[in-house]
This record gives sequence, C-alpha cells and structure tokens, in this order.
Amino acid sequence: MMLEELNTKYNAFITIKEIKGKSKGKLSGLTFGIKDIIITKGVKTTAGSRILKDYVPDNDAWIVKRILDQGGTIRGKTNTHEFAIGATNTSSIGGPAKNPVDPERITGGSSGGSAAAVALNMVDIGIGTDTGGSIRIPASLCGVVGFKPTTGVIPTDGIIPFSWTLDTVGFIARDVETIWNVLEAVVPPEMGHILTTEARRRPRAGIFLFGEDESSHALKPVLNKLSSIFDLVEVNMNFLQGFGSNIRGTIALAEGASYHREWIESSPGMYFPDVKDILLQGLKIRAVDYVDALRARAFVVEEYIKSLREIDVLLSPTTKIPAPRISDVVGKEKEFRSVLVSNTELFNLVGAPSITLPLSSINGLPIGLMVSGTPYEDGIVLDVASKIVETVGGNS
Repeated sequence: MMLEELNTKYNAFITIKEIKGKSKGKLSGLTFGIKDIIITKGVKTTAGSRILKDYVPDNDAWIVKRILDQGGTIRGKTNTHEFAIGATNTSSIGGPAKNPVDPERITGGSSGGSAAAVALNMVDIGIGTDTGGSIRIPASLCGVVGFKPTTGVIPTDGIIPFSWTLDTVGFIARDVETIWNVLEAVVPPEMGHILTTEARRRPRAGIFLFGEDESSHALKPVLNKLSSIFDLVEVNMNFLQGFGSNIRGTIALAEGASYHREWIESSPGMYFPDVKDILLQGLKIRAVDYVDALRARAFVVEEYIKSLREIDVLLSPTTKIPAPRISDVVGKEKEFRSVLVSNTELFNLVGAPSITLPLSSINGLPIGLMVSGTPYEDGIVLDVASKIVETVGGNS
C-alpha cells in the first residue's frame, strides 16, 4: 500500500514530503518520520495546531540536520498531540492518529504518528520527543520499541518546547539494534560516554511499579522468564512514587504556560479544549511553587541515583492499560492522560534513559515492558534491553 493510502487510514503523517540526506553516512538507507513539533526547513511544522497550521521554517532543528548529514532520508512530519501536550494523540489538526493494530483505538501520544508510521513500515525510525512518556507510551500501545535517552544528551535546538527542563529527543523503531545504531550515529561526540555497556554479567534488575493493573498481570510471565538471566529484586522508591507526578507536572505546566502565554491569553479558542485546560492550569502556578518543584527535583534525582547503585536497571509496565478506543477518549483526554503517564513520567523527572519493549499483550493489544536506568548509562539500558528481547522474544 502506498504511503499516502496508508496515511489516509491511519493519520500517521500530517505532511508527507521526502527529503534526502547526504549520499553517504551512518544512516544511509534508513527512512525517518519527524514529529511535527521539530522544525524542518521548507516543510510545514504545524505542531498539530491551528495556530501554526501554515508555519514553514527556514532552517532545520539540530536533530534534523544530524540525520540528513548522516545520510538519512526523511519522509515527512508525523502526527502529534497538539504542541506535544497530551498522551492520547487525539487532539491534532491531522485528526487522531490511529493504532495500526486496531484503527478504532488511539496510538497514545504525543509522538503517536511516529509510532504508527514505524509499526506500519512507513518509515524505519520515528523521531519524537518525550516529556512525560510521549515516546514510550505510543511505542508501547502500537507494539514497537521506543527509547528516551538521558535528558539533555540530544540537543533540543529547533524543537517547539513543552518543558525546557524535561523535553527529550528520542527514537522509535521495530528493534533495539536499530535504536542503538541511530543513537551511535547522532549522539554528539562530547556525549559519547553514554554508549558504554558495562552491565554485570548477570544483571541485577529492580521490579518497580508493578501493581494490580492489567499490564502488570500480563507482564508477570515475562518476569518469570527473565529470572533465568537476571537477579530480580523488588524496589520501592517512595520519594519518587509519592511526589514525582506532582513535581513533574508543576515544572512541565509552568514552563509550557510560559512558552504559550501570549497565544493562550489572546487566542484560547485556537487550542484544542484539553490542551487549553492544561495551559490555563499552568498559568495559575505560582513562582514559588515552580521554584520549589525544581529544588525538589534535584533532591529526587540524587535519591534516584543512590537507589540504583546496586541495580543495573529497573523493570516496569510502560502503561497500566492497553490502547483504549478513540471514541472513549475524545472529550476525556485529561482522565486518560493521567492513567497513561503514571509510570513513564517518573523517569522524565529524573532524566533517566528509558526504553519500552513490546513483550506482551492484552486481548491482542500490545503492551510494553519498560527498562530504565541511571542517567548517562544509556548503553547499559540498551544492552540489557537487547538481552531481554533475546531471552523473551518480541510480541510484534
């Protein structure tokens, strides 16, 4: 099926336009979908919004330049929840991105178009951003691999921000090896140390965030299989679970409202209702509460790193539920956002590398196992993720 034909059915792309990179490079032969909050020279960058529906940048974001310099081919701009402020990808001028497993269901977001494009073989790699789970959530719900590197490793120059503190450029692909190859090709030389892969011969993995939700139960057999190659230990991080969501939310909403202040005050009706509500909520955050949240984040990061001194990675369900129906989500985006980000957002707060692997399903709908580690130990997370896939096998 042609790209345009597939797109009519699944809304993976907002704009389809091919841009060829240099003839030779580490990414030669690979195709990319670029999330539509990442500016691309001469191609509309709408952010899924009415406000920017006709915006055509005159330069490229850092990550776009890097991909083209390394020989990658861009196939277009992928669907996103408006301004990347949402976890369902139902609020977009491109229409709701539709799940390749069942087009009546959401992809998750906000990088939903990138995940759908990869799952449908429209591109090899989806480039997205992750502020509260926006790469890992759609990758999990669409049955592909989604990786959020350590925050700050990949420059965010040329990306329309949600949160300057938390936004992270990441990658979606059909296997861990492709993620690894892309990371090696694009990581700045001064950040090369993150690629080190010195995990223990028999890695020690912390079981974290497993509860009574659907996904936790579905992933228990996976943990049983992994006990043959890992030392598995239960981990509690009350300092992260108890306050992490509120701290991250305060930072993200305050910074998002700061960026959007002029538009949200002058033209609130231009936004999708759920995005407008988030930004208006952000405008009400007091400066002292924002500063307190930043200070609390520093404490949580320090405690998180201490907790992982004797552990290589943490294993968690990526989301608590599989993909819900679009018809159930529209108008209730706020409720579903809270459920979908509840596990992923904690690793955004601490800036940790985190990857979701498609290792199980519920009634045929994919769910992911999330592997997260210590900041700047991305190589260890990817190495352990590869071992897990070898042991368990993928679900896609």
